[in-house]
Amino acid sequence: MVKDIKKRCKSRLNLIKILSNKKWGLNTYTLGNLYKSLIGSIFDYSFPCLNLFSESNIKRIQAIQNSAVRFILKLKYDTPSDILHNEVFDKLKLLKVSNRLFELAERYVGEGLSHSVPLVTRLVEEYTKGFESRFIEYLTPLCNCYLTISSHFPETSTL
Repeated sequence: MVKDIKKRCKSRLNLIKILSNKKWGLNTYTLGNLYKSLIGSIFDYSFPCLNLFSESNIKRIQAIQNSAVRFILKLKYDTPSDILHNEVFDKLKLLKVSNRLFELAERYVGEGLSHSVPLVTRLVEEYTKGFESRFIEYLTPLCNCYLTISSHFPETSTL
C-alpha cells in the first residue's frame, strides 16, 4: 500500500518540483494549494487505511510531504525535520502527516457521534452528566473519548 501511494504521488511531486522553479513565478501560497489538491488529497482520502499503518510506514509517507515542502519553500535538503515542520505550519498551515491523520480521525468520529443512534446518544449523554458534577481523576475510555471529541466539536457536546 505504501508503494502504491508513493507511486501515485511521484508524478505529482515532479509537477510541484517543476512549477516551484523561479521561472514559473508561482508564490508559496499557490504552490501550497497545489500540494494540498494534488498530494494532500491522496493522503486525506486514504486516511482510514493510513491510520492502520505502522510508524515506519507513516514516516515514509511523511518523506513525500517533506520533499514537496522543500521544493515549495526552496529549503535545502539537509534542513532538519523539526525546523521544516515549523516552517510548513507557519507558512503553509500544513500539519505533519501523523497529526493530519489524527485530526481526520477525530472529525470522522465526531461526525459519527453527531449522527448516531438516539439510544447511544442518550447513553453517552447520561454517562457524561454523571461526571460533570465532580472532579474526574481517572477517566474511563468512553468518557475520555467523548470529552476529547466534544472539546474539538462543540456542537457534539449538546447531545
